[in-house]
Amino acid sequence: MAAGVAGVLGVGVALPGPLDHDAGVLHRVTGFPEWDGYPLRDVLASRLGLPVAVDKDTNAAALGLALGGGAESFAYLYLGTGLGAGLVLGGGLYRGARTGAGEFGHQVLRLDGPPCECGDRGCVEALCLAAVARGDLDEAARVLGTAAGNLVALLDIDLVLLGGRTVAAAEDLFVRGVGAVVDERARREGARAAVGVAVAPGGERVVAEGAAQLVLAPLFGRADVAFPANRT
Repeated sequence: MAAGVAGVLGVGVALPGPLDHDAGVLHRVTGFPEWDGYPLRDVLASRLGLPVAVDKDTNAAALGLALGGGAESFAYLYLGTGLGAGLVLGGGLYRGARTGAGEFGHQVLRLDGPPCECGDRGCVEALCLAAVARGDLDEAARVLGTAAGNLVALLDIDLVLLGGRTVAAAEDLFVRGVGAVVDERARREGARAAVGVAVAPGGERVVAEGAAQLVLAPLFGRADVAFPANRT
């Protein structure tokens, strides 16, 4: 929640996607398929009597990181029970036309790979989580780095920030592993400057602080972040 002198201004909710940010409706939330189609924003707004903003946890984190300064264009990659991304392009949070941007975990890296919950095979999320489950964090970092390299090549971003419980348990390993793959690809493609890879600042608070900014940022002149004008 975000609080002011006169009281609570609103509630920001960050949770796994995919979801519809504008409508505040959940879709196929990772691990909770029964939430598909649930109008969480309007239900909470009705019960709390406050404006509510709902967004993906990775978007909220990326928003908070963008407002904290740093690179104009970066990706925040979260590896925990799932794998997702928040994208900041040209200084603004990029959600896409249907809040679908950042479904990073479901790019296919191996056509004959293991099945993924999304229905495809060989998604980076499935490959990463399988490597983590068997204790091969070096392989998980290599797979994550390959997918991050695809993202860097596609969007020409300046920085890759890593977060999530799995990364937090082995920060140096993931920074080295992902960084090596991204750097190798950048050099092959003739990049003039290295793309940085680092652990996102803020630790476990980065998502919560970003969720608060879903409410606060528009009030302080960040017009590129749309706060739903829902009312009770």
